Amino acid sequence: MKKKNLIFSAVGVGLLAAAAAGGFVHFQRQHTDRFLKVGIAVYDLDDPYIQTLTDAIRSQLKDKTIDGKEIIYDVFDASGSAVTQNTQLYEILQQEYDVILWNPVSPTNVMGILEDAQEQDVPVILFNREPAKADLEEQDNVWYVGTEAKEAGNMQGEMLIQAWNTCEMDKNRNGMLDYILVEGEQAHTDVINRTDAFLQTASAALPLNQLHVISADWARASALREMQNLSAEEVTEVEAVICSNDSMALGVADFYAKQKLPPPVIIGINGIQDMQDAIDAGVIYGTVDLNVPEQAKTIFAIIQGNFDAGAEMPKEKVCYLPQSPYTK
Repeated sequence: MKKKNLIFSAVGVGLLAAAAAGGFVHFQRQHTDRFLKVGIAVYDLDDPYIQTLTDAIRSQLKDKTIDGKEIIYDVFDASGSAVTQNTQLYEILQQEYDVILWNPVSPTNVMGILEDAQEQDVPVILFNREPAKADLEEQDNVWYVGTEAKEAGNMQGEMLIQAWNTCEMDKNRNGMLDYILVEGEQAHTDVINRTDAFLQTASAALPLNQLHVISADWARASALREMQNLSAEEVTEVEAVICSNDSMALGVADFYAKQKLPPPVIIGINGIQDMQDAIDAGVIYGTVDLNVPEQAKTIFAIIQGNFDAGAEMPKEKVCYLPQSPYTK
């Protein structure tokens, strides 16, 4: 079972023991000339995509130095709780970390932390969940690294058009493409942008017929459970299931495997390894690969640019990385 509010440190077991004895913060403050401290606040490490992205960021920071300082970092897991994450972020600020990497639980509620960080001259790099651009523009030392949600939705629409044109999808011969949407959160900005862009692209070329909209909280088990609540007719008639992330797409595939039914065309977003394996095996049609390695490299480049006068910084505060469709 996962321990709540878990903090993962990159400075070794000895220092973790010192932290338990009240000595970790003191050690860091006494050696600020030797270390660059990075606090990484993440939405939920139970999310496979967030775990993948966090691991890529760790790999970028590991054994690196910037302007002669060794990078050390701690990962703060909010376990999906905005209250927990706010507490962790204030702890990061109180403990005088040099930079904050922040994957927000609630991207619509970031201004308080950003203002406090600016007062302390602490750079903040938000990633994965995009806040309002106005929130970024109001602060001097804030960046966002991620991919554009609308572009991902467009790619999903293009993949569905490709599938309709190359596969026998019209199972009931009604001349319509009967589909189900599986969304992460009903009011989440990324979900809205991805879904709107998908519908705009797909409906321009396909005779769409929406059977159902499911909210499955980004989770594989939730998607499987929600599929079990559908009628037998919907389960067998549906010709495509479009999901806001890969975990939910995998949950849909789990449902069809459990029912011993051939799966419809399933399309996700993320590009995690389990999803790529399922696509390669022909179980799932496709996904949008969000280019995790380049996201992690860009985050490191921004950190480096803040603390090394000779390093180049991205020209824009909002850094959208290229993404690409992944199909068999």
